[in-house]
Amino acid sequence: MCGKFQVQPIGDEGYFPDGFADWLRRHPEVRAEILPSQPAPVLTAQGLLALRFGVKTSFTKRLLINARSETAASSPLFGPRLKTGRCLAVATAFYEWSADKKPHLFALPGGRLLYMAGLMFEAGEQPGFVILTREAEGIARAVHPRMPLILGSQELREAWLRQDRLAESLLHFPAEALHPALIAGYVG
Repeated sequence: MCGKFQVQPIGDEGYFPDGFADWLRRHPEVRAEILPSQPAPVLTAQGLLALRFGVKTSFTKRLLINARSETAASSPLFGPRLKTGRCLAVATAFYEWSADKKPHLFALPGGRLLYMAGLMFEAGEQPGFVILTREAEGIARAVHPRMPLILGSQELREAWLRQDRLAESLLHFPAEALHPALIAGYVG
């Protein structure tokens, strides 16, 4: 499950789209590698925000960082967030660890930004978000059984952020309908 991700250009041709590099310069608290409890770029219907990766709940000692997309709608914790707190964590790559604890980095071809479906929690002293995960597909499946729910097109991202009726159905779309195939590398 996604527990660490990057916000930095990948490879020689990696770049940020217009405006994103400026946003990052205005938010020095957002680091190149995002771990739980750290601020991260999160796209909402109102624009980009810097929110903490993870939320504190009364029933866990550690921060909650992921939610299963398959059961989010029926969850007492996540179901209400599907109506009022949808967001997209913005990244250039995410990590998954294999069974032998080796990190693997996954990205979209061409260094394009990844938009991982998430849920915001604005209550409490530090607003945060969790990333929705799904059963792993393609090359990610060989490393880990879960991966983030990635929304590859502008239309899917707009539907997630602004279309209440469509948002829940996106949780069940096949991966090939959501984003292009991922590329991966062993980090070591």
